[in-house]
Amino acid sequence: MEQRNAELINEIIKGMVKGDPNAFEKCYQLYSPAIYTAIFKICQNRETACDLLHDTFIDAFENIAQFDTDNNFIPWLKRIAFNNSFNHLKKQKNTLKLFDQIANTEKAQPKPMTSMAGDKDLLTKLLTNIPERQRLILWLFIVEQYSHDEIALLVNQSASYSKSIVSRCLKALRNDVEENKDAYM
Repeated sequence: MEQRNAELINEIIKGMVKGDPNAFEKCYQLYSPAIYTAIFKICQNRETACDLLHDTFIDAFENIAQFDTDNNFIPWLKRIAFNNSFNHLKKQKNTLKLFDQIANTEKAQPKPMTSMAGDKDLLTKLLTNIPERQRLILWLFIVEQYSHDEIALLVNQSASYSKSIVSRCLKALRNDVEENKDAYM
């Protein structure tokens, strides 16, 4: 089965290199759900995630000739998605500062326990309390299993910066769960 999947991926990549529109369509159909999910978990906005998804595939299609067939295609595509997501976050830096200020104001107000108790997706709820840049780093480390060195390259910081952000985010998540554990149960 894996051999068949590898052959299909290689066939799609060869078609894309040749400029075959059917290969582009197959690639999008196969990988867009996974790429969209990864982008959405970072940006937490459906419209932005859709825009970044399209940007990711456009970039991939434009740069397919540079893809090294010795590497795995999916991580290459995800790296493009994460770079696009991170660049979007950098462009929105001033807006994010404003959102962080608003979020900090909202965090100071007590949240009704009944609204949290009914939440089906605790992880999503917890992650929305983390600023986008930190959520990106946490997502890359935990879900995508990037090393701190790889994350450091993506965010133009040191590996210790990545470690620090992950540590602080996990501590904040633990504290949030601990403070509101009755509400989440």
